[in-house]
Amino acid sequence: MRTLVKFGLALGLVLAIGCGSESEVETTETTEDTTGSEETVRRDDGVQIQGLMGTIDADEVRMTIEPKLTRFMRCFSRRYNDIEILGGHIHMNFRVDVEGNVLWVFPNESTIGDRETERCLVETAAAIRFPRPRGGEAEFGYPLDLDPPEDVRPPVAWGESSISDVLEANRGSLRECGSGYSVTMYIGPGGEVMAAGAAADERTGAQNLDCVTEAVSQWEMPDPGSYPAKVSFSI
Repeated sequence: MRTLVKFGLALGLVLAIGCGSESEVETTETTEDTTGSEETVRRDDGVQIQGLMGTIDADEVRMTIEPKLTRFMRCFSRRYNDIEILGGHIHMNFRVDVEGNVLWVFPNESTIGDRETERCLVETAAAIRFPRPRGGEAEFGYPLDLDPPEDVRPPVAWGESSISDVLEANRGSLRECGSGYSVTMYIGPGGEVMAAGAAADERTGAQNLDCVTEAVSQWEMPDPGSYPAKVSFSI
């Protein structure tokens, strides 16, 4: 059973690497005014540059993370017995201190649909030691994509409209969790929620990801028929 892992590095603002590339690199430049206050300037090409942050080389980050990809893969493989259709995209935002230690990391995008796998990925990422950034603490993003095994039929893809009635009826159950989340779930025959995962728009919301996934896992979903469905939505 073979799976396809695709990965890339993101530092700030997206710049595509050539046509048809599987990965993206995002670069951030920094600037500081004479008073030491934070400022945003606009280059001639329209890209905004945020000040008062350190920098870390994209290639250094990539070379640090790539040897750890087998650890990320284990987060998926240990869940295949329960969710053989598991796969998707996750984008993790990092902040590292001046020594290269991870101060925080959280998923701001995810279509993986399994909180246990997402938590494992974030914990694996948090343990990585990066090269020291230059000029202070640095922030960057890292996208990771993993397709389901080649010998497994993908889940049926549902749009958010497929569960609009369920969303409307159950939004109240998420009141304690707050808002600003994207959710993905797998729905089995009979409408059973097989697994659910989530990402937070902001770092402060990441502490409520368990709250979100536990709440949506209790919802009564439409029956997809004889094969599981996968759906993503925002709350």
